Amino acid sequence: MIHFRSIMLMLSVTFIGGCASEPSAPAIVPGADIPKFQDYGDFGGDFQLTDHNGEVFRLEDQRGSVTLIFFGYTFCPDACPTLMSKLTTVFNMLDLPEEHPVKTLYITIDPERDSPEQMKEYLQYFSTIDVLGLTGTEDEIDDVVMQYGASYEKVEGGTAAGYLMNHSTWLYLIDQQGKLRYRFRHADEPEFVAAGLKKIFE
Repeated sequence: MIHFRSIMLMLSVTFIGGCASEPSAPAIVPGADIPKFQDYGDFGGDFQLTDHNGEVFRLEDQRGSVTLIFFGYTFCPDACPTLMSKLTTVFNMLDLPEEHPVKTLYITIDPERDSPEQMKEYLQYFSTIDVLGLTGTEDEIDDVVMQYGASYEKVEGGTAAGYLMNHSTWLYLIDQQGKLRYRFRHADEPEFVAAGLKKIFE
């Protein structure tokens, strides 16, 4: 069943290969070397979930730090591990100083399987990234998905995992004041993402 609550702010989504391709992002200018940050209006905002250590996580506690947000799940066969590998490359490129912290939040859209313990074990494979897995109840997850204009759909199928979760693959850039400033596309190159992170600290 498609979660219409979480897609009411989106015009269209085409699901492919266990994940979803996004519509064209109006903030991206073809050929630009760096993103042009935008005001996303009512998108984004603070939320509270449970982190992979079993502790309460509040986005408002990240004020002063830059945050990247991605919606995915640990059984994802393609887009999620690809994104995490890309971020490894991005942070290797940047080599940011300690005074410019960037926290990555991996928010599951599959709380049925993604317990804090499951997320913690999965994210250990990406230990070079400062990443925190977040989970919660289905309603809590849906609220955050809707806040950020993301989407997902549970697809029953004959896989070893039992089912797949089609989902949008935006990477959201949150500035030091907790404001959504940019949405990177899954197809954006690591150099483009790195350029955006550098610019946010200017």
